[in-house]
Amino acid sequence: MGAGCYLCALNYGSIPGQSTGDAVGACKLCGVLACLAHGLRNANRPAWICGCCAPNLLATAAIKHLGAGGSPPQPATGDDGTSPNAPSGYSQWALDINEIDDVIGSLADQRWAWMQQDVAYLTRLLAEPETPEALRAFAQRGADRARTLMAAAAALATQLRLPPEEMIPALQHVAQNVKRHV
Repeated sequence: MGAGCYLCALNYGSIPGQSTGDAVGACKLCGVLACLAHGLRNANRPAWICGCCAPNLLATAAIKHLGAGGSPPQPATGDDGTSPNAPSGYSQWALDINEIDDVIGSLADQRWAWMQQDVAYLTRLLAEPETPEALRAFAQRGADRARTLMAAAAALATQLRLPPEEMIPALQHVAQNVKRHV
């Protein structure tokens, strides 16, 4: 008998093409155990990341890439809801994330085709002139990288059916507005 997966126990959605079951690793960021369908490992940064932290990490990187071009859709705290003077694991790791591949190293694999399609759709949605006002920072010129990272975060969070309490405030906001807009 193996260790139980946190996301399986809570009946979250899963990454298509992967099997649920016994945990295969502990998340580098939060410590929960996750199975193959609820976590991932990037060969360029050999650490297991659970399905709750991966979308939050992508969203944190998206906020960092907005830079001076726009204000992030979140409260006046750090990019993950913590004090700006005490960066969390998300903030520290997000400094090195420029592309989705920096988190999901196997993004070109067929098992991620669903995500590639969702990211393409959500990237266009976030760039439209009709983008909800709260998300317009992602529609600005020069926000392409931030838009793509946030689209990936929203796609993964949606696929895994993460509840709002498992998302950082910025990702909660995007997920809520995307659902209203679609």
